[in-house]
Amino acid sequence: MNTDRRSGYSQNYAQDYASGSRPAVAHARNESAMSRPSREMLAGNQYNAQAQSPGLNGDEFQPENGWNVYSDFNNTGPRYSTMKTTADGYQSIPSPSIKQAPPSVRGMPTDPNTPVELVTVPALGAEWKAEELRAMTKKGRKEDKSYARGERWKAWSRDQTGMCGSWGTRRSIVWCLFIFICIVGLVLVFTVPRTPGIYVDRVTPLVNMTLPDDPRPKFGRFPATFTFNTSLSMRVDTGGNFLPLKFNNLHAEIASLDTSQLMGTGDLGSYTLPAKAYSEVFLPVSFNYTAANATDPTWAAVYNACRAKNQFPDGVRPGINLSIALFIDIAGLVTRSATSATIPNAPCPFELSPSAG
Repeated sequence: MNTDRRSGYSQNYAQDYASGSRPAVAHARNESAMSRPSREMLAGNQYNAQAQSPGLNGDEFQPENGWNVYSDFNNTGPRYSTMKTTADGYQSIPSPSIKQAPPSVRGMPTDPNTPVELVTVPALGAEWKAEELRAMTKKGRKEDKSYARGERWKAWSRDQTGMCGSWGTRRSIVWCLFIFICIVGLVLVFTVPRTPGIYVDRVTPLVNMTLPDDPRPKFGRFPATFTFNTSLSMRVDTGGNFLPLKFNNLHAEIASLDTSQLMGTGDLGSYTLPAKAYSEVFLPVSFNYTAANATDPTWAAVYNACRAKNQFPDGVRPGINLSIALFIDIAGLVTRSATSATIPNAPCPFELSPSAG
């Protein structure tokens, strides 16, 4: 009979299997083959039987029988191997931190209880990258600071951060500046002085001074001179000022309108005027002029205007054509302002005696 070792049954039964009918004997034989343990199973049971230690079963792993989960970590639990152990089952582990000194070092005796001093070996340096080495240089630190400033500026310009944390953002600074400008504008509107309007009296611009020590007018022919003191009458309008207006000085220059020769000057000095007022001001002026002889047109015009009335057939004296320039210096203003006026036929403020001149 030809037997197939791989299948475990005879080829004679192949026809029966193909036809669908199985012999009862073959079926029983196959069942006995299936129930028979294999070689590998027998080998495994034999290995497990040898590996299992005698006297150990499931009951010994119960807590009531003295089993502790920490025993294996404390070297007190059951052992499956007796290699490198003492009689009591404990394996000592030597400490690696302390080593006993040798009997002698370089011929010198040593104490066995003294630990050996180990030489410290310096560790290898860190492996720095090229960009890290460059960042540690002075130029690299400057570049990092510059980059950090640029990033802060970008964040501030995008309104993502403030100059002092959350304070000082771009929006808050704009609003603060707007409010500050409005406040400063309102303060300046009420506090900044304004140049007043000055109007010279066109009817009687020159008036006599009332000082008791004022010298009398003097006229001379050889050389042709005149000297006298008078006051310039004018009106000052301070309606545009909310606070009292203070003059540091008000300087006046009076010249002949016909010859443009300077005849007199005067200064008001420090002077304060009330706000929202139309005040009358008298500026003291001193006339001093010298010419070669009495034929000088400037001297002759002033002398004829100040002569006595009885020396004219109609009793009417001629006037003086004046050109007046005023220079205004106001406290609180940086620049000085100036104004001018022309007064034709201005009368002389006094009258000479018939015997004068």
